[in-house]
Amino acid sequence: MLFTTKTHRFFFLLGLALSLCALPYSPFALSVGLITLAVNWLLGGFWVDKINRFINRKTLWAFLLVYLSIIIGFFYSDNINYALKELRLWLPLLFIPVILTTSEPLKREEFKFLLLMFCLSVFVATIISFSIYLREFSIGSQNVRAISPYVSHIRLSLMILFSIFILSYSTFTNKFLSSYLVKSILFIVTLWFITFLFILQSITGIAILGIVSLFLAIRWISSVKDIVLKFCIIVGLSLLVLVGVSYLTHTVDRYFTRNKVDFKNLPKTTPNGNLYTQDTISKQYENGNLVWINICYPELKREWNRVSKFSFDSKDADGQRVELTLIRYLTSKGIRKDSVGIAQLDSIDVQLIERGVASIIYRDHKIGIYPRFYQIMWEIDSYLTRGLVGGSSLVQRYVFFKASWHVIKNHFLFGVGTGDGADFLNEYYRSSGINLEPEYWAISHNEFLTIWIASGLFGLFLFLVGLFYPFFSEKKYKIFLCLVFQIIVVASMLNEDTFETHIGVSFAALFYSILFFSYDFNDNKQE
Repeated sequence: MLFTTKTHRFFFLLGLALSLCALPYSPFALSVGLITLAVNWLLGGFWVDKINRFINRKTLWAFLLVYLSIIIGFFYSDNINYALKELRLWLPLLFIPVILTTSEPLKREEFKFLLLMFCLSVFVATIISFSIYLREFSIGSQNVRAISPYVSHIRLSLMILFSIFILSYSTFTNKFLSSYLVKSILFIVTLWFITFLFILQSITGIAILGIVSLFLAIRWISSVKDIVLKFCIIVGLSLLVLVGVSYLTHTVDRYFTRNKVDFKNLPKTTPNGNLYTQDTISKQYENGNLVWINICYPELKREWNRVSKFSFDSKDADGQRVELTLIRYLTSKGIRKDSVGIAQLDSIDVQLIERGVASIIYRDHKIGIYPRFYQIMWEIDSYLTRGLVGGSSLVQRYVFFKASWHVIKNHFLFGVGTGDGADFLNEYYRSSGINLEPEYWAISHNEFLTIWIASGLFGLFLFLVGLFYPFFSEKKYKIFLCLVFQIIVVASMLNEDTFETHIGVSFAALFYSILFFSYDFNDNKQE
């Protein structure tokens, strides 16, 4: 041991705190924290104790199967460079659990400190993002999720989700905090986090929040003994579910409600006497209105160039053709695409069009998930009617799934090798004739499929055993924070390659190690 036990403990906690606080901001700072943790562990001595802890923790051995699941595919990989990159990326899943399991367990106050520091860091990140929203997106935007400047909005939403349940646990139980003033503050921050998920328009985050909340509600109902109370709770929960379903069906119906057009009496000329272009074949709609009718290009070009610094023939700030964005935006307002239509645009409309916003929807609904639902339905509609795929996150995921399953069927048991998945998927994209530009070619966006492609069914089996065996073997499902974290991570893997970024894999490795291997909830009398 190089330093005193107290000094090593300080650096142990410092490395953990720095790593957790860096998650919403910086892969570099995260790496510094993890390196601090690893170097301190190597210099900390007490190797006999560490080896004994490692040997006696069978669930740790099981969890390390997660890392083994990609090592298997390494031995028959053709793309060694990419395979080595994957092995390096996943290293936190190997060394963080080992370090935390073989170190002295976290004490109650240390555990509380680390969790609250993480929540504070996430809170500051949301305030920074909200300031960006107020400065750049408060008038409306199709890409509000860009307010997360440091990490992916999906990664940030996962951190917000876990923070919501950490703070909820802290607020509603005396086993964590006792001060009512602190609890009140944490409750307000929890409400802010939930609100921010809607500002961020994170469908993934909101969906997982709903899944976890529903699961916890069902679990709570099963523990209620009073029949009348249980009935009231079930009725209330059912009403909430019905409200959610009703909102979704209303939103879908609203999108597909089309304003009728009398094609026989379409105007031939503008009020200025110029000819309209009328495309009555195209079925592209914007906010219920047909896009490609009542267009006078000469008037649009002349009048737009008078009110905007973005030329009619150039691209907007989002890389789209100004001409197309303008036509769609005017259509969404239900006005004709001519000089009179341009005259009805105010300065905010012009700014939005210049930024690439193609519908008045994003101005009328600045906060909430309706704009995101509208965007998703527009993407689905465009795919079904015109075969458009690129730029649509939901439709692209469908294409990614088809591509992934194509590769899996041909390499079912052992996969194509770690590092080779992208090569096989790219070959599918090239040969399938799918209408998707190479810039959008990507891997599965589903962690389970990604593992299956790399290491086959055998590798996927090891991955699932490693992920779930400690959870069930040590009955962590009985512990609130462990249960919530497990659901969040597993649910995220269905929609994302959670372990394919440094932030994502470290988030999972750090909290899995803290909750499952480093903190003894039973010794600290926490349920």
